[in-house]
Amino acid sequence: MLMPLQIDWLSPLEIPIIRHAFFGLVLAGGMISLLGVIIITFNLSVIRFTLMHVGLLGAAVTMGLGLNPTTGAFILIMAVSVLMGSLGERINLSINAISGFFMTGSMGLAFIVLSRYQVRAMDIFGIFAGNILFLSKFDLILVALLGVLIVGIFFFFYREIQLVLLDKELATTLGVPVGRIRMLLFLLLGASMAISLRLVGALLVDSLILLPAMAALPLAKGLNSALVLTSIFGILSTSTGFLVALRYDLPVGASVAVVGCFFLMVSLVFQRRKVK
Repeated sequence: MLMPLQIDWLSPLEIPIIRHAFFGLVLAGGMISLLGVIIITFNLSVIRFTLMHVGLLGAAVTMGLGLNPTTGAFILIMAVSVLMGSLGERINLSINAISGFFMTGSMGLAFIVLSRYQVRAMDIFGIFAGNILFLSKFDLILVALLGVLIVGIFFFFYREIQLVLLDKELATTLGVPVGRIRMLLFLLLGASMAISLRLVGALLVDSLILLPAMAALPLAKGLNSALVLTSIFGILSTSTGFLVALRYDLPVGASVAVVGCFFLMVSLVFQRRKVK
């Protein structure tokens, strides 16, 4: 008699929309999170905020024109990702400085557009609250394709990416197309940020992309182990967070974020014990 009561809270997984949300989040946690290793290693943390503000501008423009705001956000995020990757190689400015320029400009333009087209700011910000339960079958396929693309690029260009991460000048000397690799990583980062905004929202995007890598890197001995551990932590945090949210009727994104922080703390404790 106790068994049905114990598993009854899992019954919502039989609903297609809940099941799509679960698998979409786990796929993102296992594969899209790999880009967190790039963000941390290249010190690209500021880019997260920049692309969020850029997405806000894209949503504001398309909403003012009566079009789909999510599409506008995605297109502009991808365009600025390419532009930032290109500018980083051509002008004598750090990527963080370039990010500050785009972040400030995007925010200013977004409020001008909101004022000009009489679009309510709360409508725009609401889009970036994120709701994994709105994930359609098409969105699930999109997440899976992006995840496979990320894993494939790390697999086929592992040596090149490793060299670029370790020493960009050495990589150039050895004939590695550093500019192309960098541009490719920026494109993947832009696409991942856009997808993550839809899945968990702007405020919790770090729980999907950054926290698994932060938990993995203190325990990793190299790039290969860092990628494997990041994927494991991503799958564990997203699946556990989703199930906790389902069990206790909590917001999914917030639950994933808290579980991700828990795994990060566990990782730091293990690292400290290893050092001792």
